[in-house]
Amino acid sequence: MMFGSADTLVQLAIKTRDPYIAAAVHELATGIAKLELEALICGTRRTALAIARWEHTPASVLTALAGIHDDAIELRLDKNPGTSSGVLSNLYEDASKKGKSGLTKLIAQHLNSGTEVLKRIALHSNDVECLLALSKNTSANSKVLAALSERVSGSDIAVAIHKNIAQNISASAELLARIFDKSDVYTQTAILGHEHCPASLIAKSAASEEVLMMRVLARNRRVSKESLQRYADCDDAGVRAGVASNALTPVAIFRHLLRDKSELVRREVASRIDLSEEHIEALSSDADPWVRQRIARNPTTSLDVLYKLAVDEVADVRRAVARNTMSAVHLLNMLAEDKHAWVRSGVAYQANASQRILIKLADDKDVDVLSGVANNPNTPQTILKGLVRSTEADVRRGVILNKSATRNTLLPLLEDPYYLHRMLLVQNPHLQAQDKWSLRDDPDSQVRFSVYRWAANICLKMPDTFLVTK
Repeated sequence: MMFGSADTLVQLAIKTRDPYIAAAVHELATGIAKLELEALICGTRRTALAIARWEHTPASVLTALAGIHDDAIELRLDKNPGTSSGVLSNLYEDASKKGKSGLTKLIAQHLNSGTEVLKRIALHSNDVECLLALSKNTSANSKVLAALSERVSGSDIAVAIHKNIAQNISASAELLARIFDKSDVYTQTAILGHEHCPASLIAKSAASEEVLMMRVLARNRRVSKESLQRYADCDDAGVRAGVASNALTPVAIFRHLLRDKSELVRREVASRIDLSEEHIEALSSDADPWVRQRIARNPTTSLDVLYKLAVDEVADVRRAVARNTMSAVHLLNMLAEDKHAWVRSGVAYQANASQRILIKLADDKDVDVLSGVANNPNTPQTILKGLVRSTEADVRRGVILNKSATRNTLLPLLEDPYYLHRMLLVQNPHLQAQDKWSLRDDPDSQVRFSVYRWAANICLKMPDTFLVTK
C-alpha cells in the first residue's frame, strides 16, 4: 500500500481504460490528463450517450460532453438532473438559434436552469408546451412567474398556466393575489392551499360555500376557530375530515367528530396526538379497522389499549401495535409469535425489540421478518453474520443498511452477487478504505464508478492523503 495524490488516482484511472472510471475522477484532472480522460469517456458514441444520460455522471463530465455538439447527446444532457446551469444556458442558446422547441421545453423544466434563461423563455417562447413546463418549474423565481403570468394574461393558455403557478412553491403572495379573482375554482382552491397565500384571501374565502375550498381551508392552520366550527357541521365528509386533521382544531370542536358517521373523519381524529384517554378508548373499539389501526400506531395510546388492540382480529391493527414506538418488550414478545408474518415483521423492525426477541425471529422463514431482523440495530452480530449468507437479497441488504453491523460482519458481502449491494458497501462507514478499494476491479461498471468516485471525493477534501494500491 502507498499514499498517493489526486494525480496518482487520475493516472490509475487512465491506465484502466474504463470510461466510467474516467468519469468518476474527471473532476480531479487538469491539462493532458483531463484530455485523456475525456478521450476515454467519448471513446465511442454509444458510451458518450450512455454517460450523458446517466444520473450519477458528475457535472464536470456533463460539461465536457456538451462540447461535442451532438444532437442526441444534447438531448440527454437536457434531461440529466446533474447538468449545470452554465451548460443549460449554452444549450438554450443553441436550441433557440436552431428552433429546437423540444430541447427548449426540457430546459424550461430543468431544476438547474438559471433565472435569466427561464425569464427569456417566459418572455419570448411561443411554444405552449415550453411555457407550461416553465410554469411548473420550482426553480423559476417569483419574478419569472410574474412575467409569465402577465404575458399570457387573457390568452387561451392563461387558465392552465395560472393553475400551475398556483401550485408552484416559488409563487409570491402578491402574484397569487393577482391571479385569484380571474381564476376558476380549481385554481383558487390551489391558491388557498399555497403556503404563500395571503391571509386576506383566506379570510375572504372562509365564508364560501364551495366544497373544494372548504376542504382545503378546513386543514389550514390560519383559519379562524369560528370557521372551523362551521366546517365541523358541514354535510361534506371531506370538509369535516379536514377539521379533524387540523392541529389547531380545539378539543371542543373535534370531540363530537369521534362519533362521526364517516370513517374518513374518524380516521383523521384517530391520528391526532392531543386525544384524551377517553377519546382513545372510544376509538379503539371503532367498527372501522383503519380507525383502530391509527389508534394502534398513535404514540399517545396507553399500554392498556395497546394490549387490547394486540389481539384485534385484523392483522394490520396488530402490526400497527408492533410498530408503535411506545410498545413494551413484553407486548412485542407476544406479537413476535403472531400467526401472521406481517405482524411479526413489524416486531422485527421495532426499535424496542430486545435481542432475545430478535434471536427468536431470526429462525423465522418469512423474508419480511428476516429483513427486519437484519435491519434492526439491536440484532446481535452473530445473527447478522448468519443472515449475510441468506439467499434473499432483501435480507442481505438489511444487514448492509444496519447501522450496527461491524466490519467483520460486512466483509463477506463485498462478494455479494447483487451489484447494488456492492455499491452500497462503498459508502458504508464501517468498512475500511482498503475494503472498499478492493472493489475497484468489480465486473459491474457502476460499482467501479462508485469506488473511484468515493476515492475522488476523498482527494477533493484531502488531496495528498488518499490510500491507493500500486
